[in-house]
Amino acid sequence: MNHPTGGAPLYEALQALAARDTARFHMPGHKGKPVFDAFANVFEIDFTETYGTGNLYEGTGPIRAAEARAAALYKAADCHFLTGGSTQGVHAMLYAACGAGGVIALDRSGHKSALSACALFDLTPHFVHPESVEPFGFRAHLAPDEVEETLRARPDIRALLVVSPNYYGVRQDLPALAAICHKHGRLLLVDAAHGAHFPALGLPSPIEEGADATVLSAHKTLPALGQGAYLLFADTMNGARLREGEAMVGTSSPSYPVMASLDLARVWLEGTGGEAYRAAALESRHLRDTIAAHTPFIPVTPRDFPALDPCRLTVCTAATTLTGHALADALFARHEVACEMADDRNIVFILSGADSPFDVLRLSRALASEGKSAQRAPLPAPIPPLPHAERVLSVRQAWFSPHENVPLTRAAGRVCARAVTPYPPGIPLLWPGEKITAAHIEFLLQRCYTETEQISVICS
Repeated sequence: MNHPTGGAPLYEALQALAARDTARFHMPGHKGKPVFDAFANVFEIDFTETYGTGNLYEGTGPIRAAEARAAALYKAADCHFLTGGSTQGVHAMLYAACGAGGVIALDRSGHKSALSACALFDLTPHFVHPESVEPFGFRAHLAPDEVEETLRARPDIRALLVVSPNYYGVRQDLPALAAICHKHGRLLLVDAAHGAHFPALGLPSPIEEGADATVLSAHKTLPALGQGAYLLFADTMNGARLREGEAMVGTSSPSYPVMASLDLARVWLEGTGGEAYRAAALESRHLRDTIAAHTPFIPVTPRDFPALDPCRLTVCTAATTLTGHALADALFARHEVACEMADDRNIVFILSGADSPFDVLRLSRALASEGKSAQRAPLPAPIPPLPHAERVLSVRQAWFSPHENVPLTRAAGRVCARAVTPYPPGIPLLWPGEKITAAHIEFLLQRCYTETEQISVICS
């Protein structure tokens, strides 16, 4: 088809990127490789609700049969397919657990999808703050004592939503958190977007560890199409209520190719994909050992975090003059190695069953090369915790209030209107409705923003 502006810019950009000889250590988990021969021509299976296909939100036909098999793999009471990613699942879980106007306990380092659910359903968040780990500077485990104190202090909290594993591969102690939640009559919900591959590694799903519901982004680590996810739940959750939430926030025209890729990803994981993932875990362990022995970079290892995703490689640059961003740019510019994400101290790579030994060798050689040229530096001072934020408006009130953009340096004393969210990993540092202080501005300037950065505040 001819267009007045000439060509198809997005398609052409994607084609150009695909044509590069890049080692892709980022999502989606298929890494651009034809894992499924059946997807050679996706248009052939791009159907809708018609003869023999079933209806996603009615829970019928072959979709329902495929969901049941996924539930069996993850040892859950049930499973729903999602075509809106884990965000759709987080929204559905909070809808089912809290309803409108409810109160929720949240991991403060959680994904921004929980924030949009609070705005949609007028939920009130109460935060549990995970501990910071140095020299990496990211937040990791929730302290069980703080979780219990939060639940005891607020009887109106209906559920706790935590992230496990997080973007850096760190897993929470879900059995301990589940025991605390159930002791107090609350639900445990888990954003496990990055953990869909765990069965291949012999790791339990969050449901097996006691969670009431969890969402897994199959597209992040498995060979599923973008936006494909599983919502798993125990018999403590109302499946019909979850399906209502999914339909409310999801498209009324869910993609059948995406759902088919969820089905095929499960089959693959149960078969040859399982072996491929175990090989990737061994490669990742070898990479950690090599990096620790031969470069100035610091890999996140099981010594630091016994509960670690074996296929997530996080490398810290804090002992060098490089930032994680600078290392990421150098790897791509000089070695055609693309990471998943970087922050000021870390760089993250996703290894999956689609990666070949040659792909991993390229990554290893690229890190070794950059490590030789990196200058060592003293470890930086620990990153202080994010300053406490006073809530002056509900998330929903702030979201729908008139707002304006102002330079970050002029935002002190104003009320946040839109999440201040460096992306990735998409963790809000300030939430709508929170009062912005000089301490917040100083923290943001030190970690991720410049003085000219614009943020959204409530109109005075």
